[in-house]
Amino acid sequence: MDITPFTHEEAIDIAEDFEDLIDTDFDLNGAVYEVIDVVVCPFPENAGIKFIDDFQLSKDKESTLAAYAGAEFNVLVYAINIDNQEQTTFIDIRTFAEQKGIRYNYPGKA
Repeated sequence: MDITPFTHEEAIDIAEDFEDLIDTDFDLNGAVYEVIDVVVCPFPENAGIKFIDDFQLSKDKESTLAAYAGAEFNVLVYAINIDNQEQTTFIDIRTFAEQKGIRYNYPGKA
């Protein structure tokens, strides 16, 4: 799957559209995870990794994202293992939607 960046406005709209996922469970490699949030994050890999690290420490997605000055964004599903809350995961929204059979027409994308 070719993953391209979203604008900030597109990412916000997408995150809002997927807010219904919050508090739902899904299986990941035999473990059950609960969706805690759907977050807008920087698209470039290095900035995205920094965002995830900083967000896991602060749990404040707005201030963590405010540290990013770029123009390319992504949307991630943030979930926690219900049996081991030390285990969390972040999954690109397009990957998550494809794996779960969720049909969605992403803004600005073919």
